[in-house]
Amino acid sequence: MELHHPYRSRRISIAVALALLMPMGAWGQPLAATEAGAGRGEPEAVAAAEQPVASSGDTSTTNLGTVMVTANKRSERLQDVPMAVSAVSGNDLQRQSAQGFSDYASQVPGLNVVSQGPGQTQLTLRGVTSGANTPNATVGTYIDDTPYGSSTVYSAGSVLTPDIDPADLERIEVLRGPQGTLYGSNTLGGLLKFVTVKPDSTAVAGRISVGGSSVSGGEGGMDSHAMFNVPLIKDALALRVNAYARHDPGYIDNVATGEKDVNDAEVRGGRAQLMWTPSEAFSLRLSALAQNLHGNALANGGVDVDPLTLKPLYGDLKQSRAPGTGNFGVRYRLYDASINADFGWSQLVSVSSYSTLDRQSNPDATVAYGPIVNPALGLDNGGYSINGPIHLGKFTQELRLQSPEDRTLEWRAGVFYTREHTTNQQDVLSFDATTGEPIALPFTLGHIAVGPATFTEWAGYGDITWHATSQFSLLLGARYTHDRTTFNQSGTGILVGDSDFTIKGSDSPTTFLLNPSFKFSDDLMAYVRVASGYRPGGPNVGVPPGLGAPETFGPDKLVSYELGLKSTMLDKRMALDVAAFYIDWDKIQLTSFAGGFSFLGNGGKARSQGVEANWQYAAAPGLVLSANATWTDAELTADTPPGLFGYKGDRLPWVPKWNAHVGIDYDFPLAGAWSGFVGGSYSHVGERKTDFQAVPGPRFDAPGYNGVDLRAGVNINNWTLKAYVKNLTDDRGISSMASETIDPLGSPFGVVYVTPRTVGLSASVSF
Repeated sequence: MELHHPYRSRRISIAVALALLMPMGAWGQPLAATEAGAGRGEPEAVAAAEQPVASSGDTSTTNLGTVMVTANKRSERLQDVPMAVSAVSGNDLQRQSAQGFSDYASQVPGLNVVSQGPGQTQLTLRGVTSGANTPNATVGTYIDDTPYGSSTVYSAGSVLTPDIDPADLERIEVLRGPQGTLYGSNTLGGLLKFVTVKPDSTAVAGRISVGGSSVSGGEGGMDSHAMFNVPLIKDALALRVNAYARHDPGYIDNVATGEKDVNDAEVRGGRAQLMWTPSEAFSLRLSALAQNLHGNALANGGVDVDPLTLKPLYGDLKQSRAPGTGNFGVRYRLYDASINADFGWSQLVSVSSYSTLDRQSNPDATVAYGPIVNPALGLDNGGYSINGPIHLGKFTQELRLQSPEDRTLEWRAGVFYTREHTTNQQDVLSFDATTGEPIALPFTLGHIAVGPATFTEWAGYGDITWHATSQFSLLLGARYTHDRTTFNQSGTGILVGDSDFTIKGSDSPTTFLLNPSFKFSDDLMAYVRVASGYRPGGPNVGVPPGLGAPETFGPDKLVSYELGLKSTMLDKRMALDVAAFYIDWDKIQLTSFAGGFSFLGNGGKARSQGVEANWQYAAAPGLVLSANATWTDAELTADTPPGLFGYKGDRLPWVPKWNAHVGIDYDFPLAGAWSGFVGGSYSHVGERKTDFQAVPGPRFDAPGYNGVDLRAGVNINNWTLKAYVKNLTDDRGISSMASETIDPLGSPFGVVYVTPRTVGLSASVSF
């Protein structure tokens, strides 16, 4: 018997690929962050430490400053990086009261977010996605120089994207386009990097902030953040610690139980970093990060709507879910050590890490399963949920040696190793749909256990940059990877039968990079970038041998062709970068079916082409204007395999053709030690198509939506008082949408909206 998971517009079994059983439906301009003293060739950790993190209140700024990034794993001017990179500074994140992806995604051209709620987000860059059912991430996530999150389908790598609280970040960098040579797997569309502020061994510093907010139609929220930096040995050893706690307010009511604001969430976390710099030629940084997120009903989707009219079935911001379901929690842990040693003729970098990710989820499956299972079991009011804990443990080690950057031939060589260990379990639970009390059955309904699934990867990479003249450079790079996966699965119960099997698989993909660039001047550069990327394959999940499904699926690959122009002008008062791209995606990892079980296979082709433009202008002292726009045309170039109804010419899911963002920020002096600031932004996300169907049925349109955010505040000595409004027009923009029943034409659909209008106040003090 097949089972159907809620918020999916198709039939799936309990033995579906576990990455696909996640409850899913459906950032960038470089901002004026200036780094002083971050010169070429400095160790990244030392150069990055000089980035200010608090708003300076400087109202005399007449240019955009110099933005430094580490996109190429070395500190360099954003203007000198021959690829499309966006940087959002920590100052601007604080100014915007940003708390997650949804607060800054629109600031990055080509970045789209498909979210089922906090902790359940899929990132898409340049249209590289097969929809909410994408089995594995197409955008990589790094925290400093460390990859975080799964590289496989066995621990829901596509949706458990680490949405780290952006407090005390130096900046967020987004690398647009495949990064398979320097960063490896799962960077088909690009890479998002959280760059933390490094400890400072020269001075004691700290910052404390508290804030409150209120959501239209919902409850109030609170947040508090604290940071403390202390030199332990002056100019040699320093400790930096930050901690935070948030209550993200809920705004959806459950009509079945009478509960109000059920989608609230609690977020707790912090980070500690110890940095030792005994000389200019050596640094050691030790870091530990932790974040816990828990929501009372975050696994239960959003608002129930009619898919044809998109009108709510029970009223605005309301759903109907069985009692006791919907609890969701995700816990991040990351421990890493980074060493930088400069020998003069070369620099050695070593990055070691161990991370864990734990998820607990029990979504309500009653609407989907009740009409089928209750008659078979003789139950009148049976309710059903799927309890699905996931644990991921991941070790990584990277070593790289690179030459100074002032050589005619600049080179780099590195090796990378990772080992992932995943356990993943799913149990179908039964209960009284009215009271939530468990129903004791004399048999097991369905139990699937994956564990362990072990993934190991060895990779070697290198690149050479020939600076032929002071203007022309040519970068050539390649990466060879060998990965191996061992996967064990067992199952029991009347819905899935008995099974116990082990499958092994291996792949050896190669990626490449060709990247010529020409500097007309220090402030004007054109480049061409031809790059490839891949996602690893592996053993299939949930398909017992003998049902006609392949035991393994292969990697999918793409090649991207990009032409870009970067310019600063008017004495660094204006910046403009434009990029045009064409992406050819082959052997896409997609879902197919055999014997009532769903599995992964390779099939179908797609292409994505588009243009991104990003502009910023310091129009007057203290006044900065910004804008970006993206046109993306992403569609299938071949039919999907049998079992998935996508056809040549169909648009890829959840990719808008148009995105746009306009912003303004103004800092101005007031009397005495007082200064003020005001700002605002307008963003537009275009209309999108929903997911391909696995049973015959239409794809629906998710309408485009707009967002208006405003903010204002005053600086009084070392104090900052701020007020803000997010989603001023209270737009019901759809972030994800999928069926809750077996029939894709059936009702209801679960729709997750962007957060309604939110008004907030905060106060902070720096010392």
